[in-house]
Amino acid sequence: TSYKPWLQSIDAILLLGGGVPLSPTEPPVYVQRRCDVVAQIMDKITTHDQLPSVVCLSAGTAHVPQYITPHNGLPLWESTASAAYLMRHTQYPVPENQVFAETTSFDTISNAFFARTTMTDITGWRRI
Repeated sequence: TSYKPWLQSIDAILLLGGGVPLSPTEPPVYVQRRCDVVAQIMDKITTHDQLPSVVCLSAGTAHVPQYITPHNGLPLWESTASAAYLMRHTQYPVPENQVFAETTSFDTISNAFFARTTMTDITGWRRI
């Protein structure tokens, strides 16, 4: 696969959530495919001096019950399942210092809002 030179200069990749996780390290299968693409892109640009960060988005949705973790009874956020999947990726693990989880939003509009107000505005990431 050919990757464009502009990929070498991005600050961050925003990775949308999309459903109740299957387990603490497994987002839904269709979100796993998104994660796979991001992991592969990150692997292809490792020659870059500084890898972009990956911001996994979404706490969950208000439309279906949350995944509740059996060990402590707390919700498992969609974004943390995606982050864990990326860091444990079997072919292209993403370094944990490059992965961030946004855990406030419950819809696509708030994904964008909280990605901006809690991540990109604070870090100065502009090329996303």
